[in-house]
Amino acid sequence: MLKSCYRLIIINLLIMASWPGQVMAATQSNPALAEQQATITAIKKALPAIVSITVSETTKQKIDGQLVNQKIRRGSGTGFIISSDGLILTNRHVVNQAGDKGEYRIRFQSGKSYYAQLIDKDPLNDLAILKIFDKNLPTIQLGNSQDLVMGTTVIAIGNALGRYQNSATKGIVSGIGRNLSASNDNGQDELLTNVIQTDAQINPGNSGGPLIDLNGRVVGINVARDASGGSIGFAIPIDDAKPVIDSVKKLGRIVRPRLGVSYLTINDDLALEKDLPVNQGALISANNDQPAVIAGSPAERAGILPGDIILEINAQKLNEQNSLLQIIQKYQPNQKIGLKIQRGDKKIIVQATLDEFPNR
Repeated sequence: MLKSCYRLIIINLLIMASWPGQVMAATQSNPALAEQQATITAIKKALPAIVSITVSETTKQKIDGQLVNQKIRRGSGTGFIISSDGLILTNRHVVNQAGDKGEYRIRFQSGKSYYAQLIDKDPLNDLAILKIFDKNLPTIQLGNSQDLVMGTTVIAIGNALGRYQNSATKGIVSGIGRNLSASNDNGQDELLTNVIQTDAQINPGNSGGPLIDLNGRVVGINVARDASGGSIGFAIPIDDAKPVIDSVKKLGRIVRPRLGVSYLTINDDLALEKDLPVNQGALISANNDQPAVIAGSPAERAGILPGDIILEINAQKLNEQNSLLQIIQKYQPNQKIGLKIQRGDKKIIVQATLDEFPNR
């Protein structure tokens, strides 16, 4: 009887030991199952560092004839931890929901919550940095958005509709280097340049949340959706946010170098539409209420004109993968750069000394 029990135990152990190999073989032979497993793993890896943000404002309210302080919820959004001591990256329009009097409550997946301090808002892009004061916090790994190609699988995670924390939707990269005008909560239009287009559903409340790849690395910051186009969402490339992160870590504030132009990144479609002589570069063009060349800027002092096409900066070519914004952000205020420009049928070289982008 005892031998039979041992035999049964040994058989069971052998069967159990064979399962991992069977699962691995099934995964390798079934690409859909492999992607599903990768998706689950990526989300699980990222979630501990993703936070929901509730934006409130304390105002004076008259109750029973007396003025009392009352906290009013103004909106919500998402962010993610980028340093173990509590720096959080999110969208500027998330923190702007309560103007300059915002109070920001941060909530982790675990249920732990904090009040955060606003460190700075990016004057150039729809980004902001908050901070909570703690140590050894979980962080999320940053990827490289320049490696993205059409068809790359991505996952958007966020506080959907301000109610469903850490909701995840999956899709693909369906466009790169998009330029669009987005309306904020105050009805003001803002130009978003060089953004990633995805069909992963991005809902209100997802703003500021990460767009991750199947390795759980952040490749974008969810920023907007096309209200008229179904599942069309947009994210700021993480490479465009890295100078902001580095600046705050080194200087305690966001410092952006400025050339002082509005532009459109040229691709084949834009070149055809506007009958341009080149299919790469940056077309200096007015956008919304922003002039093509800002008065008193380094660009104006360098003699850059509306309609010029910037082809290169310090011999680095401009294209959809290396936008004007990305290249300029590699430099510091007061640095001199050389620009190769197409003006009509001529190519010219001009020098410009960058200054600092003013705060917004």
